[in-house]
Amino acid sequence: MIDLPDALADQLPRDVVFTVASQLNPDINTTATIREIEPQADRTTRTRRARLSLAETPVAFRLGTAISVTLSSTITARMRLPINALQEVDGKRQIWIVDPQSQTVNPRAVNITSRDNDSFVLADGVKAGEKVVSAGVNSLKPGQKVKVDEESPR
Repeated sequence: MIDLPDALADQLPRDVVFTVASQLNPDINTTATIREIEPQADRTTRTRRARLSLAETPVAFRLGTAISVTLSSTITARMRLPINALQEVDGKRQIWIVDPQSQTVNPRAVNITSRDNDSFVLADGVKAGEKVVSAGVNSLKPGQKVKVDEESPR
């Protein structure tokens, strides 16, 4: 078992690989994958407990053995957005993207990995540099002209 920062837990694909090594002898190591991640973060530490499955169990790994766990897979950074940017239409989730050339908005279907009262984490759907509408999404229409606040770094 390990404790993961809540933001990292949301970004890990199910096939992510960790390296697990003995702290006394790092040459004794194996790999592990996630078996389960608790759905709720601890309120104090803001971490989520994860259970790992070892690919092989070295003889030196006994109950209580001190280990180090490192992420050995690359992961794609995911974006956390304010909950006001998310709209659900006919059971499908979407956000509104601003086209900087025409200063119009259009909806885009998205998948999310997690959500709470204040924000959600996108699994995909937005490229770096794209502007997402975060207020008034329920009153927008496809192709509608909008005024973009260039001062705001959102």
